[in-house]
Amino acid sequence: MIFSESNSNISAALAKAWSAIQTPKHNSKVKVRTKNGGSYTFEYTDLNGILDAVKPIFVQNNLSIIQNSYSTVEGNTTMVCVETIFLHGSGEYVKSYPLKFPAAQSIQDFGGQITYMKRYSLAAMLGISTEKDDDANGMTGNNYSHEQKQPPVHTQHQQPTHTGLRSQEQFNQLAKALSKVANMYDSDPNAVYNGAMQACKIPDKNSDLLTEKEASKLINYLLSIKGPSQVQ
Repeated sequence: MIFSESNSNISAALAKAWSAIQTPKHNSKVKVRTKNGGSYTFEYTDLNGILDAVKPIFVQNNLSIIQNSYSTVEGNTTMVCVETIFLHGSGEYVKSYPLKFPAAQSIQDFGGQITYMKRYSLAAMLGISTEKDDDANGMTGNNYSHEQKQPPVHTQHQQPTHTGLRSQEQFNQLAKALSKVANMYDSDPNAVYNGAMQACKIPDKNSDLLTEKEASKLINYLLSIKGPSQVQ
């Protein structure tokens, strides 16, 4: 984060605001149907939900939130960038480093991408969780676990059904591609994973719930991303 040269007022205000901020309740739900015919729901807090939760507290502490979105070209790749700024009435501020990701092709997807990135940037600046943590961290070597239903017990007369979920080999390929793009643009792995999901139009889900087709689509998309120095 980048602070203004003078920051005693905003530091005190943020410390006071932090003591009052609570994790916002989930206000959005996505229903996903898997390849094998099953389904599950995914809950999260959207951008409006985050702002509704923190705005009264920020107002009480003479703070405001500004989010700046813009595009830039790095090498031959157009990048969409989002910055989040906390501004104090004294003129002091704290600003995030740009959250960057290769821009979507259509204007509709581009707009959705910006909203998506604003939510992640704001949540990161506030230090709050807006959804169940995904396992993009697991792809970079961190430990993670999720509670899941136990698989059904098969008798000797039954054959296990093929779930259609991604394979371990695909997971390894996805982890490698994700790490490469994150390092290439000095970006957060979670942002890269979720940005790729948005670009590929795949509903929010953890990587262990990706189908084979979805995992393949993500891998191909990530591998197609060129670095800033890879000019044609």
